[in-house]
Amino acid sequence: MFDCINPFRLYFVQKESPKERDPFDFALIYKFYTNPTETCQRLKYIVRAEAYDDVFAIKFYAARDKNLDYRYNRIVKAHDYKGTLGIFLTCASLVPLLLEKYPDASFAVNGAESIDLESDKVEGRASNQRFRIYRAIALNLFGRTRFEHIQYESVSSYLLVNRNGCSDVEEKAERIKELFLSRGFEV
Repeated sequence: MFDCINPFRLYFVQKESPKERDPFDFALIYKFYTNPTETCQRLKYIVRAEAYDDVFAIKFYAARDKNLDYRYNRIVKAHDYKGTLGIFLTCASLVPLLLEKYPDASFAVNGAESIDLESDKVEGRASNQRFRIYRAIALNLFGRTRFEHIQYESVSSYLLVNRNGCSDVEEKAERIKELFLSRGFEV
């Protein structure tokens, strides 16, 4: 399904310690650049892999939106279908890189509700467009051998629970859910 689409080249930037109110233990920051299009120059994107115990939450945004409260929600109308999927595949390419250093890591993504500033449209929370893309990518790229796929459609969250060193996947999934709830997230 994604054979003809390549991820962009990912560059490690830094390891970030949490600030006073940050719920994560540390974050690994990466960047990548998209290809130029007819409507805009190449864009720089930031990918954050925030560690919560043995779970990484992967987030991304266009670097130009870094100071916006809704940077994770904004629709950037600069890419065609292949370019947009390339962005998502680049974020997914972080999973095997992190597994090299953290072989027992599980992963979480949350499909932020899209905000289109031009039309003032805000997408609903449940089973939104980004969630559906994350689900398709996860099932196609990672399968079910190494990971158990857990979906929370009502809040557009998706977990890849690592089976490595795990005797009870359902118990681990519940522990991850409780971890995020204890740190102020909806699951």
